[in-house]
Amino acid sequence: MLGTGEAGPGRGGHRGVRVRATIGMAFGGIMLSACTSTVGGAGVPAPGEVAVYRSEVSASAAAQVRAEGVELCRESMSSMVVMLRGYNTFIKRLNTTHSYPEVGDLADKARASLIAGADQIRPKITDTSPPEIASPARTFLDATTRLENAIRKELRTELNPVSGQWTRDKARLLEVCGEYTPVPAASSGTPRTSVTTTPVPTSPGR
Repeated sequence: MLGTGEAGPGRGGHRGVRVRATIGMAFGGIMLSACTSTVGGAGVPAPGEVAVYRSEVSASAAAQVRAEGVELCRESMSSMVVMLRGYNTFIKRLNTTHSYPEVGDLADKARASLIAGADQIRPKITDTSPPEIASPARTFLDATTRLENAIRKELRTELNPVSGQWTRDKARLLEVCGEYTPVPAASSGTPRTSVTTTPVPTSPGR
C-alpha cells in the first residue's frame, strides 16, 4: 500500500516524481541566482572622490596645526607680560642702586617671573606645532634661561648683551606670532615688538 503523496509504480507515478524534482531544481536555481547577484557600481572610489577626501583630511590637519600655533602664540604673549613686569621692575631698581644687595628681593622675583613664564610656554611647543613658531619660541626660551642665569650670578656689565639678545628673540617671536593672532593693543604690561628692556648700567662691577 502506498503512503499519502507517494507516486505509484506506474508510468504516471514516475513522471510525477520527475516533474516535482525538476520544479525543485528550478526553484533552487532561482534562489542561488538571487543570492549571487551583485549591486551595480564600482568597487573602488572614483579618482574625484579620493581627491576630495584627501583635500578634506589636509584641510583638517592644517586647521589643527594652525590652532596649535595660535595657542602657542597666545601663551607666549601672555607669559611675556609676566616676564617683563618682573624683569623691568628689577632693572629699574638696579639702575638706581647699581648694587645687587640693594635691589633686595627684586632679583629673585625677576628670576621667578622668567622661570614661570618659560614653564608656561614650554608645554605648548609640540611635535606638531608650526615650525615657523616653534623654532623662535625655543630660541626665546633659551635666551630666557641665559637671562635668568645672569641675574642669579648677579652679573651687571655682562647682563647687557644677554638682556639685549633676550629682547631681540622676544621681538622675533612676537613678529611671527603676528601672522597667527593679532597682537593685543598696547598697554604698559603688553609686550610689543617695539618695546626694549632698559639696559643695565655698564659701570665697573660684576
